[in-house]
Amino acid sequence: MSHAQRLPAELREFLALPGPQSLLVRGPPGSGKTTLCLALLEAAAGHRMLLTSRVTQAELLRGFPWLGDNGTSSIQIVDTGSLEGKLRDVARTAAKTNELVQGDSKEHDDLAEFLWLPSPIQEAWSRLPADAASIIVIDSWDALVEQYLGGFGPAPIDLPDRAEVERILLRQLSKGRSHVVIVLERRDETQLDYLVNGVIVTQREVGNDRLERWLHLPKLRGIRIANGYYPYTVEGARFQCIEPMKPYSELHKGKYEPEPDTMPGHLWPGSRSFAENFGRLPIGKTTLFETDADLPDQVLQMLIAPMVAAVTNSRGRTLIIPSPSLSAKEVWDSLKGTAAPARLEQGIRVIDVTGQLAGAAQEGAPELEPLLLPVRGLLPSSPPHPGSTEPPDTEVRRFLSGGGVTGAPILAIAYLSGFASLAAALRAPITPEQVDNFPAMVQSMIGSSPMHLVALGRSGAPLLESLRPLASTHLHLRVRQGRVFVYGSRPWTSGLVLAEGSGQVPYDLLRVV
Repeated sequence: MSHAQRLPAELREFLALPGPQSLLVRGPPGSGKTTLCLALLEAAAGHRMLLTSRVTQAELLRGFPWLGDNGTSSIQIVDTGSLEGKLRDVARTAAKTNELVQGDSKEHDDLAEFLWLPSPIQEAWSRLPADAASIIVIDSWDALVEQYLGGFGPAPIDLPDRAEVERILLRQLSKGRSHVVIVLERRDETQLDYLVNGVIVTQREVGNDRLERWLHLPKLRGIRIANGYYPYTVEGARFQCIEPMKPYSELHKGKYEPEPDTMPGHLWPGSRSFAENFGRLPIGKTTLFETDADLPDQVLQMLIAPMVAAVTNSRGRTLIIPSPSLSAKEVWDSLKGTAAPARLEQGIRVIDVTGQLAGAAQEGAPELEPLLLPVRGLLPSSPPHPGSTEPPDTEVRRFLSGGGVTGAPILAIAYLSGFASLAAALRAPITPEQVDNFPAMVQSMIGSSPMHLVALGRSGAPLLESLRPLASTHLHLRVRQGRVFVYGSRPWTSGLVLAEGSGQVPYDLLRVV
């Protein structure tokens, strides 16, 4: 799964390059550019300076209180409001300097060109160490240069325009050892995109009717860009990007978080993050996981495994109808370690919907064999008595009602693709009429016992569509740029990204704000 980082690996490598390096950050207002730049400053080595021209230093400290916490950030903030000068004033100063400094030496030319820069840049440049690493962020260049040029429109004859001032800026900064970060309030490319060493684009998008933030890395000279797109969050005034998912085989399975307190009438989902965002699992109700076609079933296993672990360790029972795409090893990997072997054997049954899991378990996951039930376990062990209203006696019914503690919770997990395969195995293919009656059948099943049903299926599947109105909890899962986004429809939540857990935390759900 994914995990959060303060900065993408590519940007950390870029900051580690020897200076001088120039980096452009552009994006619309409110897309998190300042928060990103503060993360760049935090991660950089040496002297660190922020030139702020869009907001005052006081406003910046109110928005990012950690900047002023006992000076721990050690980021020097320069409010350019008191230092700004107009281009015409600079022209007069430059003319006077030329009168005093005679000659046509390179030093003379460098000084003459340096004097064309806005006075806040000159002031900041003078504070940077000449022989040590440093970084300076200009936030924003638009605000600073427009004030410097005296407004919009072309500069007067014989005075540099904005394009020439930008070329002078980069030429002068290339003579030192500093990294310079230039912030623009726009989406579109400018000449700076071609002049600088690296470009970052911040974007605000709407996905599933939720705000999402994305960072794009179109260029970083000298750095291999392994991932060009990163979703990110600025929750708590801190920039955090979200890395792509790791391969399922590399993740640690078998984790769950113990229930912090009991809530009558509800099952614990095994994850604080799930409970905080979507609540617990109410008895007699259904949770619906709706996925797109690209989402691997192994990811769903990561979400339901903590639920299984929580119910199993509370001496409850779990019945699983797996997806036909899951191998015996993948099913076992999500269950092993969640409880003692004897408790797993007592508390979990997995329906072998294809008839292939048993043979595969012997080869690669023998521990799964005692948990498997063949399809015939759903069939009555004997013909029903005439006139009897009792449910038929099946191996599944005996498992769910036998042993354990009286009133112990029951968790039923059904991949709808597995349910369809099960119907085919029983030679009872699902008809449109059965699809229409499916919600009533489900409600009858879960309403007669202390059960919660978790149903998992692809968008557009007939069985899933029929269950939509029944679900008390309805989550959409979408794969985008190698990340799994989770959107709560019932209850409604902002966009969340499924992230890797740590310690005994099975997973995290990072809120994108």
